[in-house]
Amino acid sequence: MLHELLDEKNIHVCFYHNHGSKELSRNQLKLFMPRTPTEKAQAKKEPQARRIATNTRILDAALAVFTELGFEHSQLEQVAARAGCSRGAIYAQYASKEEVFLALMKQHVQRRFEAMYLGVKAEPEMGKRLGIMRQWFIDQVVDPSLGALTLEFKLYAVRRPESKERLLKLHDELFGDFAKDLPSLLFGNRSSRRARETLDRRLAALGGALSGMRLESDFRPSLLPAKHLQTLVGELFDTLVRR
Repeated sequence: MLHELLDEKNIHVCFYHNHGSKELSRNQLKLFMPRTPTEKAQAKKEPQARRIATNTRILDAALAVFTELGFEHSQLEQVAARAGCSRGAIYAQYASKEEVFLALMKQHVQRRFEAMYLGVKAEPEMGKRLGIMRQWFIDQVVDPSLGALTLEFKLYAVRRPESKERLLKLHDELFGDFAKDLPSLLFGNRSSRRARETLDRRLAALGGALSGMRLESDFRPSLLPAKHLQTLVGELFDTLVRR
């Protein structure tokens, strides 16, 4: 059996144990055989899958820690403890706490934003596109992490001018295509440059109001419960974004 397997793989090896030869099992023999293309591909996938799973745990933990303690008061040790990994596992993927924060914001926004963007683009009736966007804003205001995390993002940029450019670049990366397409998606190709600029300003104001309202609701929940927030956001959207 051994010689047949060796001949099949064109491998010529002699094994000795004390004074005699030692027969190897098929599993032992595999250690000395070249990997097949399928085996090589599987070997590459396994560490990549582990890396993705670890990164998911890191970002989920960072969301919880940054929301609870604030970005500037949080430590990567706390994120690692929440994620159930070592600090070295974080540094294997991110060079600094700021990079973790940027990756978190990118993931956080994309999860919530892309579905709405694609929904607006896929809707053939222009009149319904505005309704999809309106409902998205209403849904976002009840996200408990929205106010804290978004304000952390903006306050960090304002307080650290050296980081502001990176944060603005990320913001443009996340919203640039949508901001460019939105006027024509909502109002057709006849929208003027002035109308586009007005819409950009109003959406920026609406986004800021959204995170502020969420934070105020956390501060005074009896006055601004979730259902009242949603009503107010709908009214604000209707006032600022109209055809």
